[in-house]
Amino acid sequence: MCPFDSLFIVSLLGVYNKMKYNKPCLVTLIIPAYNESESIIDSLKEILKNARKAPDVDYELLLIDDGSNDDTGKKVEIFSRIESAINLISFTRNFGKEAAIQAGMENAKGSAVIIMDADLQHPPELIPEMIRLWRAGMPVVETVKQDRGQESIFKKMQVKLFYQIFKWFAGIDIEGLSDYKLLDRKVINLYLKWPEKDRFFRGLISWAQFPSARLPFKVSHSTRNRSKWSRLKLVSYAVNNISNFSAMPLHIFSIIGVAMLVFGISIGAISLYQKLIGHAIGGFTTVNLLIILIGGTQLLGLGIIGHYIVKIYQEVKGRPSYIINSDVEVSDNDQ
Repeated sequence: MCPFDSLFIVSLLGVYNKMKYNKPCLVTLIIPAYNESESIIDSLKEILKNARKAPDVDYELLLIDDGSNDDTGKKVEIFSRIESAINLISFTRNFGKEAAIQAGMENAKGSAVIIMDADLQHPPELIPEMIRLWRAGMPVVETVKQDRGQESIFKKMQVKLFYQIFKWFAGIDIEGLSDYKLLDRKVINLYLKWPEKDRFFRGLISWAQFPSARLPFKVSHSTRNRSKWSRLKLVSYAVNNISNFSAMPLHIFSIIGVAMLVFGISIGAISLYQKLIGHAIGGFTTVNLLIILIGGTQLLGLGIIGHYIVKIYQEVKGRPSYIINSDVEVSDNDQ
């Protein structure tokens, strides 16, 4: 082969590689939404505007309507006729954010996904940098809250307490982390293979300890005021996620049981000794205190055991994590 032919082949290979690595990739934006009718269209416009600043990237946006009671889904459906990148998935009822994230992953077509909130608490300005880090080889790009925005002192104390208890019980430090993450396709496929149904997305990604990069952000004061999470819902969410990752509460009550046994034996020994020497303790108050203390501890322990049994029961039933409206629509062929 002459030198000219060799040079020509090398040039073709160079052009091929350039085309291969500069080819636009598809990234899926997963946006769970619940009763976001007032601001959802403006939020989607802002998210797509910032996302499209990343070069050589095509997007699909999956809006997961988590059983909203308002017209969130209707507005998104109408907007999707104008904005072709948007696809709507509507649940038959409210299944929760974790189910919405899972539904988004199972229906995503992209080489990577970005999960973010619909109320712009997660700043879309970070999307181009997340894409850049992913292209540099990071399978997971996480965001970390440096400032939680305008919150009451009580709310901040609740959140801090949850992080500390979760770290103590589960051995995983998720303080400051959010659901605003980019995941590579390999990570998504692995996540979807895990059999458990009652999931804590943020905790599972941290538990797996994939190689990751972290980006700091501050929550906007205006978006913080639009949060749909009540205090009771947050407490329930925290208890559920702690029990998802740790059986420590069960072990703690085993320790408490032993301590109560030692305490009871001690009280019994003291009472027997004083009875023998003729100085018996007044029985009514002592017995009442022991009954209240031991009975209350037992009931609390049974409540914790019951919580874990409920979780086992839910997993064993094997019900789906969510149901999409289109799954139950009746077609002409079914009639």
